[in-house]
Amino acid sequence: MNMAQKKNRTLFWVLAVLIIVLAAIFAIQNSAATEINFLFVEVKGPLFLVIVIVFILGFLLGRIFHWLPKKKKAE
Repeated sequence: MNMAQKKNRTLFWVLAVLIIVLAAIFAIQNSAATEINFLFVEVKGPLFLVIVIVFILGFLLGRIFHWLPKKKKAE
């Protein structure tokens, strides 16, 4: 393993630990129970879980729309 690969691996682990720590702080600070109502469904859970689920759904919807074929503009 060369020096550049070692630096990349170290940077990866530093960033991974930083993200995990920030996620833990986020979860602790947003642990209050919240209630979500959608049509006839009512769900109660911690706020951080609701935010994470909405973020994941938004990401997945973005990927789905990215994969859909795009119409070509007529020139």
